[in-house]
Amino acid sequence: MNHLWLADFSDTMRIFTVIVVTEMMVVVYALSFLSLDMLFLNQLAVLSLLAQLIAITLILILSKIRPYLNQFTAYPGLLILLLITVVLTSLYTQFLAWVDHALGFGLIEDANLLNIKITLATTMTLLALLRYFYVQDQWAWQVNAHAKAEINALQARIKPHFLYNSLNSIASLISIDGPKAEQAVLNLSSLFRKAFSKKQTKVPLRKELEWVEEYLAIEKLRFADRLQFQSTVDTSLLDFDVPVLSLQPLIENAVLHGIEPVSKPGVIQLNINKQVSSMIITVTNPYHDQHQSQGSGSAVSNIKKRLQLSYDNKATLTQHQSSDLFVSQMVIPL
Repeated sequence: MNHLWLADFSDTMRIFTVIVVTEMMVVVYALSFLSLDMLFLNQLAVLSLLAQLIAITLILILSKIRPYLNQFTAYPGLLILLLITVVLTSLYTQFLAWVDHALGFGLIEDANLLNIKITLATTMTLLALLRYFYVQDQWAWQVNAHAKAEINALQARIKPHFLYNSLNSIASLISIDGPKAEQAVLNLSSLFRKAFSKKQTKVPLRKELEWVEEYLAIEKLRFADRLQFQSTVDTSLLDFDVPVLSLQPLIENAVLHGIEPVSKPGVIQLNINKQVSSMIITVTNPYHDQHQSQGSGSAVSNIKKRLQLSYDNKATLTQHQSSDLFVSQMVIPL
């Protein structure tokens, strides 16, 4: 549960919202003494100046003391915040009234009455904005929590999928080559120890590539020289995060559909490069029209769903067949 009762007012859109709402309150209040003369316009200008000074100062103060106020529960913290607001509003109102009197403008008739009105208006506006931003934060937190839970559920589905295939690979080795089967078990153990070490939805690209290498080490024991792997990776991308277990299933599909169906050797190619502000991951494997393994496509749809949850529509996964090659391409924003 998100326990931060005081929202972040330093966000650009929220600063704009505060300024607009403050000006709307000034205009509504000014309607109470509406008149078609310059005095009304001058008074409106003074009120706007006063209101915006209070609003901007409060934003600056809240940005600085927000961590401190959030250490309190809602009611004590809100009491401190209201006290700060009342003191600040009174100081600004009294100072502006003094300047008006000293310069002889005569725009503020009763400073004390104006002080009470401005303080009440500021307090009500602040409470309304606090409530609005708090509800907005809670909604965003719930959406993110739901997305993260769905991503974790999808990951939980893809890991058994990989486990079953790996165990089948190891099982086929036991009667043929015991030592290789033992090594495959050790590789699988290492792979899953990393995968389940902690709940994470993203990992650096270098870690994802390590998992690919360990997976291929398992499959190499089964396919030997039939499985050939080539990779070209832009090293500047190694520390960028990618969804966990998003690359390994693509390599697994390449093995399943490009290497397993026929007895002749095949090459799986992995290319990772940067284009503008995106990471382009391309996996290419042989395409055998007459010997296609029948898969459910769950791994690919799983990755697509996790990409959507992590990046909205900014990340894509596409697949197409070109001549005697099958190409999977994943685009991830940086």
